Amino acid sequence: MLLSFTHKFIFIANVKTASTSIEATLVPFAEIRLRKTEFGKHAPLTMISRRFEWVQRYMPYEDFFVFGVIRDPVDHMLSLHNAHSRAVLKGTATPTRDMDFDTFLNVWCKDNWQAELQSRRFADRNGRFKVDHLIDYAKLTSEFGQVCARLNLGDVTLKHLNISPENLNRDQLTPKQIARVGRDRAADYELLRNRPKAF
Repeated sequence: MLLSFTHKFIFIANVKTASTSIEATLVPFAEIRLRKTEFGKHAPLTMISRRFEWVQRYMPYEDFFVFGVIRDPVDHMLSLHNAHSRAVLKGTATPTRDMDFDTFLNVWCKDNWQAELQSRRFADRNGRFKVDHLIDYAKLTSEFGQVCARLNLGDVTLKHLNISPENLNRDQLTPKQIARVGRDRAADYELLRNRPKAF
């Protein structure tokens, strides 16, 4: 999560959607930088709104350009599965190494906050902030460039960090598994289809 008074933006760091890369790229432009999970890196917009209610003393809420990244739900689930298959993991999440995709959906996702619906991250139930633009992860490079241009950040090149290994890919999933993700994450697909766009 990044907040900039100088450039008037808030970046909401979704999970497994290039948040580490975006933060590393934009951190020089932000005065508030929460880059570790335990400090609020992946806080949803409602929590950001509650935690930083005080910013209105210096700048109206509506002056901030609020953005994040949303990913196709099947690809999002695959990236989570693959990220947690590494031999050495930080934190206490159960490793997914040798875990089949059905067990991942039935067990791992039910017990892990990282598997929450993406769509829940981008709504401010306090009514202070609204998302101006959600980057489609499939168009990350071009849309991130558009965001940087909108914020007048100059010549900025997106870094590429914390890339998940590809132990499991979409071609290895069954049609039934893909359909299940579609049903379980219908709200995410709806938001992806109708995402806020600033340009």
